[in-house]
Amino acid sequence: MGNIFTSIKPNVSLPKDDDEFDIREKNLETARKNYQLEQKTHMFLDVEQRSMDDVILNLPPMLRKLPKEEKRSFLHEIRFIVHFLLHRLYCVFHQHLKWRIDRLIHFIISFLLFQRPKPSARYNRWTIEGMISHFQWSFFLNEPMGCKVWRKEAVDLPHQTSSQIAQADHWFAWQRINGVTRNLIKRVDEVPEQFLPFVKEIEKSHPYLSSQSLQVQIKQNNVYIVDLTEISLKEPKLLAPVALFTVYKNLLMPVAVWLNTKTHVDGEVHKPPPHGVKYGLRLRKWVEIRILFNMLEAQYHESITHLGFTHMLMDGVSVCMHRNLSDRHPIYKLLSPHFHYMHGINRDAQKVLISPGGYLDGVMYLRRDNMLNLISKHNEIWTFTTHASIPRSFETRGAMNIPGYFFKDDALILHEAIRKYVSEYTNYYYEKNDENVENDSEIQAFRNELTLERKIDGSGGCGMKGFPSFNTVQSLVDVLTTFIYICSVEHSATNFPQFDQYAFPPNFAAKLHCQPEQEKYTCEEYLDDIIPTRNETFSTIAIMKILTLRLTNSIGNYENHYLQAMDSNGRAFVQKFQQNLLTIKDCINQRNNEIREENKDVTCKTVLKEYPYEWLNPDNVLNSISI
Repeated sequence: MGNIFTSIKPNVSLPKDDDEFDIREKNLETARKNYQLEQKTHMFLDVEQRSMDDVILNLPPMLRKLPKEEKRSFLHEIRFIVHFLLHRLYCVFHQHLKWRIDRLIHFIISFLLFQRPKPSARYNRWTIEGMISHFQWSFFLNEPMGCKVWRKEAVDLPHQTSSQIAQADHWFAWQRINGVTRNLIKRVDEVPEQFLPFVKEIEKSHPYLSSQSLQVQIKQNNVYIVDLTEISLKEPKLLAPVALFTVYKNLLMPVAVWLNTKTHVDGEVHKPPPHGVKYGLRLRKWVEIRILFNMLEAQYHESITHLGFTHMLMDGVSVCMHRNLSDRHPIYKLLSPHFHYMHGINRDAQKVLISPGGYLDGVMYLRRDNMLNLISKHNEIWTFTTHASIPRSFETRGAMNIPGYFFKDDALILHEAIRKYVSEYTNYYYEKNDENVENDSEIQAFRNELTLERKIDGSGGCGMKGFPSFNTVQSLVDVLTTFIYICSVEHSATNFPQFDQYAFPPNFAAKLHCQPEQEKYTCEEYLDDIIPTRNETFSTIAIMKILTLRLTNSIGNYENHYLQAMDSNGRAFVQKFQQNLLTIKDCINQRNNEIREENKDVTCKTVLKEYPYEWLNPDNVLNSISI
């Protein structure tokens, strides 16, 4: 750790051991004035607000006003602004200028050759082929993974082979376990009710059921479901898709997608075409269903997985920490690096993304009202014990044995490293004594405000349900581990793959042009007809590049002022944590390198390939929700 901390002796103490308790209390009073909870109205008009009171009350509360302590450093602001301007200017150029320049050049050439110029609409139209070409030749943007897969597997092209069709299907399944929303998939014990009327239709010539019935596959624990019915908000006009998946040749593959369409009482089921089906309407229909399902999952991702239950949820936790734990408290020093710059980015999100006419209104299918409603509805059923613990989530979903679930493998090993670090740290400062936890007035006040009922005027707490009592060191360790995991691992896995997934809309669109709530939402002639416009696409590219900036430190590499606030024992625990993370990094790199080597060695073009998963390499995991 070096010698820069040897002369620093910070006060790290529990309330009972602090010789300057009066100063401690006075500082806490100041913190309570600076950090106050608020049930955000998110700029709804007064008349809207009255009808939205229940929605607002069930949203996770957030910081009322940003104190100066939470403002980003000047250097950080400059770096952020430079990146923002570069990406914004790039996208504005391609949104509004480049196609006009191309049109002018074409007009001049046509004039000189005495030819009739083509209609101007041709130049403003944005096609899948044009997107692929743009990413391949861009000097400024990397080609997103979704575009690479689409291009390499020749999706929706006449020369696409059967193995390429299957590989594209595997990518669709891979997105359910290693994409931006990875915690929905669960094993089924019986045929889901939505699929019961269609069992024979699904089983007939299915390419991935290995000539077995769906029931046999279920008995072999091979069938999994991703249920997106929650996003319909129980409104019949909104689609609520459900997808089934199976394990085929040790890879997750799609079985069928069910849609609750207006035109059919039982809905509709779509499945991958049988082996040997080539380019045509039948295959294009399946490709379109994949695009539609991904677009609808994107609404769940940005609402619940990302905004609601990382940014908003942890914002309230941080406020409660500042209000109830002295900056001398060892748990304050443990948690504070994981809230670094979070309140600042959340304030910016409220102004730019969630505000009326902001990003959510501009490029998301559900728009901000429905997305906030979705977060609110989910928070009604959310409990800490059921939803917050990632090991429990994998177990209750029966998802421990899905092949290629690399997010699960990496998340569990990182969670264990965090748990070990938190356990050693916490046990040391509480002297492995449960009574010291029970008698810690500050930690008990912290818990009380986390569980206190929310109030519309902001005078309540976070209203967390299913929250454990702090009556043992272990119960405290479990909660602190979860908080740190959400701020670091969960948010990084949710946030940083966004450019790879969203930047190429056919892979994972934020919205589509043939809106799914319409009775005829398919465009069977050209997939180009359903993708977002040039302006919408570049708006998405700009925001995703900004949201995936890494301007703060990776997990365990705390900024100096956090380390200086710890005593030598605390810093020793951090050093041990850092060593564990280096070991994890090596393991993840080794696995991904092995996958790449296996893919190179595949000489038979019919063998399906696995994809490496990089996002939970500790270098790619930030300490906090700082972007």
